[in-house]
Amino acid sequence: MKKTTLLLLSIFLLTCRQPGDPAQDCQPTGCDLAEELIFQTGFEPATSGMPPKAIEAFTGTDNTLPPPNDWQAFEQHANIGSFNIQYQGGDSSQRYARLVPDPLDTANTALVFWLKGPNVNNIKGRIQANVYENTCLPEIYQSVRLYLHPDLVWLQEVNFTWLTLFEYWNNANWTGEPYPFRITVNLQRTEAASGPLHLGVHGQTYNGSKWQTVWEDYRSDYDLPLGQWLTIDIYLKEGNRNNGRFYLAVTPDSGTRQTLFDITHYTHHPDDPCPDGFRHFNPFKLYTSAELLAYMQSKGAVLQVYWDDFRLWRNRQP
Repeated sequence: MKKTTLLLLSIFLLTCRQPGDPAQDCQPTGCDLAEELIFQTGFEPATSGMPPKAIEAFTGTDNTLPPPNDWQAFEQHANIGSFNIQYQGGDSSQRYARLVPDPLDTANTALVFWLKGPNVNNIKGRIQANVYENTCLPEIYQSVRLYLHPDLVWLQEVNFTWLTLFEYWNNANWTGEPYPFRITVNLQRTEAASGPLHLGVHGQTYNGSKWQTVWEDYRSDYDLPLGQWLTIDIYLKEGNRNNGRFYLAVTPDSGTRQTLFDITHYTHHPDDPCPDGFRHFNPFKLYTSAELLAYMQSKGAVLQVYWDDFRLWRNRQP
């Protein structure tokens, strides 16, 4: 066989990616892939939220922690595009994010997401932190403390699968990017009888009109406590069914860390020949249906969760 034929055959084999094969590395040239703590905050003074009745942005520095602890520097980081709190409609009578005293320790400040009504076109409710337009983030690791308000006890009486707490996009369907893919962590309850709340996760593609599940998992054997702080650690590595990874661990305060999910599977669209990292993600979120919010209101309750001690790394592994 001639050398030219061998060369053409080699190029063909390298460029014709089979399902499950590693995709081309499409991170921008010059990406620094060293481990780095990008940002950390406990929402303590002098952290300010603006406007105070329904926060959309943060300023200031959490002086209880060492750098990187400055909100302005966080948004100016080379890998980070922007940060904001998004509602997508409504007003503070329906939803808000605020800095408030910790429900268990008034000397500590926490961030509360309070969602009473369907603020998005009367069909769903949304409060979410957006970290968008990022670059060079094929691996991210975040840690945040979560407190589920005791009012959520009413959710133990119904079945539901849609109450989103975290979401990661590679790519995002609203940007016009091809090959949309998302990884979503939901608070769920699917058992026949009433009982505790659990976590579920899925990876999904978008076909232009609906989401289709590529993989999913649900941990009915781990009961989430109410009225208690939990630390949630999440790690994502961009990859295919053989080397993509999603990891989530839960550590109750004064408790033992437990890994709930450690999944090897696609963390980008299976057909994407050129994935380029987690350009958009919601490191904390409260997003659900109008029906679930109406049910909570019928019980004289409000859907609310608290967040504290948020940390974000690039290229750190569990």
